[in-house]
Amino acid sequence: MAAPAYTPVPTSNPFSGAFPTPPSEGASPATIGLGYIRKFREERLSSLRPFAEFFDLNRCSKPTSLANATSRLNYNINYFQSNYLLLFLGITGYSVITNVMLMLSVGVVVGGTHFISKVPPEGVVIGQNTYTARQLQTGLTCLAVPLFFFSSTIGTVFYIIGASAVSILGHASFMEEGVEGGFASTV
Repeated sequence: MAAPAYTPVPTSNPFSGAFPTPPSEGASPATIGLGYIRKFREERLSSLRPFAEFFDLNRCSKPTSLANATSRLNYNINYFQSNYLLLFLGITGYSVITNVMLMLSVGVVVGGTHFISKVPPEGVVIGQNTYTARQLQTGLTCLAVPLFFFSSTIGTVFYIIGASAVSILGHASFMEEGVEGGFASTV
């Protein structure tokens, strides 16, 4: 009996284009964040639809059936994807800015992470003790957990999810498909 033929496993990484290249050794979190922001601006914001088209009240109407609403959702979520992402980021930014304790907590964690990334391998001397980066990360985690707990992070996350879902799904279901949507379904 002959052995079954197997296809070889691909050696290339299928996710290689999805993420930026790994940061160089010693790169600060701010540098890494700027790389992500640059990639986001180049890829996502280039497909941003004009706001006049996004807020076109002439194309806004109540869906006639569940099938019509589903069709509108499928079309509009793909068509206005970048606009919805920007809306989600706006709601997230608003939520963080209006929750002062959460903003303070995020600042402490980002600042602490940046400080820890600058610690030399031999550690840092605080008082009479020497602390390694690993010990400082543990201390930062022990500080961050109660900070995020008292800043009602879970409530803020659920607010972001709810407000984004209502805004995005409401807009996508009430906005009629564009003219090109009708031609695409007949082809």
